Amino acid sequence: MLEIIKSFKGGSLSSTNLIKNDQGQVFVRKSVSLKENREYGFQRWYSQLKKLQRYAVQFPGVFPDVISFGKNDDVAYFDIEYFPGGVNAQEFIESCDDKNKIDSFFEALIEIMKRLHSTVIGSNDGAVDLYIHEEIEQRIEACDQNKTFTDFLKHKEIVFNGVRVESFIQSLDQYKVMFQECYTNASETFTHGNITLENILYVPAEGRVILIDPYEENVIDSVLAEYSQLLQSTNSKYEMYNCEDSIIEGNQITLELKGSFGMDYLNNKIIHQMNEKFTEEENIVIRLLEVSQFIRMLPFKMEVDESKMIFFYGLASYLLDIVKNDYSLMNKASSNE
Repeated sequence: MLEIIKSFKGGSLSSTNLIKNDQGQVFVRKSVSLKENREYGFQRWYSQLKKLQRYAVQFPGVFPDVISFGKNDDVAYFDIEYFPGGVNAQEFIESCDDKNKIDSFFEALIEIMKRLHSTVIGSNDGAVDLYIHEEIEQRIEACDQNKTFTDFLKHKEIVFNGVRVESFIQSLDQYKVMFQECYTNASETFTHGNITLENILYVPAEGRVILIDPYEENVIDSVLAEYSQLLQSTNSKYEMYNCEDSIIEGNQITLELKGSFGMDYLNNKIIHQMNEKFTEEENIVIRLLEVSQFIRMLPFKMEVDESKMIFFYGLASYLLDIVKNDYSLMNKASSNE
């Protein structure tokens, strides 16, 4: 007999629970339907299971160990170890106002990322075309069945929290040009694949970071993509927005967030790290990948909350407008040299 002690935030189409069995053992179980939404549910769940098994060998101690996996009727599950002193990094950072504690978390995270990214894997420039096709064009096409979404795409401009910007689809050709011109270092590595703050556990007493919910279907396994996903949390505030409801009226999207010292402080540290570590062109690519994270998620949001689908499409449009300005300034500065 299994007892559910606590339910955690899971993926869009999966559930995650803290479980105790008859022997008093406590573990985390992640479950998904074997029948419904297999493409965005089971397939993603299965890729996480396989990646956790491989990474337990390649990077011991970085990811939770898989205890068991199987099926109950029409539900698949895998069980992983539980860390009693662990807190979700998103919740930890959002509520933290102590710079020293955030510094400790950041240093531990960077060390883990260095371990993951220490291997260089060859790639090529053609990866950009495949990435854009699979992670942007195909994701938008997958939402064509949703009338609310297709009606919203008719707006050439979007007013996002009072700022008027071009709809992402109107700027897609420019997005492609920027990506292709700036992605000049086509090397890849081992990655988490979805390293947002909600997919990181932190044990403050040990100064230890544990990565959870790795993601396989990335097309480009790049260090740049990893930083874009951190920005997805700290700069674009994905998790904070995802917990709130927006107001959508015509082409206007409104959702104001309360401030978070911890999130802003960590964001500044990440951006400083990016400026130290990467070229201007690579930083543009990181921002373009940050934009793409919100397009990639559209089919998942369509299945659970179409208003979130519209909101994050609008956020992607807003973020792309900023990147276009930065790209223009970079080229202008280059031409004046």
